[in-house]
Amino acid sequence: MSIYYLDNYHILILQALLLHLIKGKVRRCSRNLDSLYYVSMSTGMSIATAYRKALDLMNLGLIERVSKGHYVITTKGVLLLAMMYLSNGGSINKDVFELAIDKLREDWDLEEFDRNEVISYLKLLYKGFSKLGLSPLNVNVNLLGKSVYYVLPDGINNGRISLIHSIADYLGVSVDEVRQAERVIAKALLDYLPSVRLRDGCRAVVVLAGDQSIRASPVILAIKCRIRGYSLNSDCPVALSLIHKAFNE
Repeated sequence: MSIYYLDNYHILILQALLLHLIKGKVRRCSRNLDSLYYVSMSTGMSIATAYRKALDLMNLGLIERVSKGHYVITTKGVLLLAMMYLSNGGSINKDVFELAIDKLREDWDLEEFDRNEVISYLKLLYKGFSKLGLSPLNVNVNLLGKSVYYVLPDGINNGRISLIHSIADYLGVSVDEVRQAERVIAKALLDYLPSVRLRDGCRAVVVLAGDQSIRASPVILAIKCRIRGYSLNSDCPVALSLIHKAFNE
């Protein structure tokens, strides 16, 4: 997967806006770190070039203007930086990558998940984009739920095959690689697909498996259990019992 249309100036602006955003939050700095003038001064780029490249980035949805001369990097822009690092893009260093991961955790409401889980999920997402011949420039995944579409194979709603194994086969990765991202995938599915809230407070994405003209059985694709947390294809007897009761009422 290659990143089209962007040159080093574009990438420099994206990195500067991400770094300045984090720096401003940490230091609660009153300086206008999101201004193109400040970006120009801190990078050595001419102000004319900065404005011209910023317009390109705005048109691609990678940054947004918040006021005259002031810009912020979007979730799409942050994801692009992370994907460039994962594609062995030498222009993105590890520090920027880790800042991008932390910003995605914030934007996608994943702050209860650690960096490694999010990185594992992004690696699967990168594989999904590559399989479909897509660039992050062509995809808008500002919400976590929107992103999970790109890691899912067709036919997940039949519930007959382990979702973890299905994703591994589809993306050409190991089952362990999918398991490392299991909790994030489960949350993404709960954000993406209709779910049911069980009487015990758990929330689940449920599909019917089998011949629905005869007797179909409910199968849990993803669940957030009050005790076990997020998981895929849960075999929790309590949850399954409650779901069976709900479907038979």
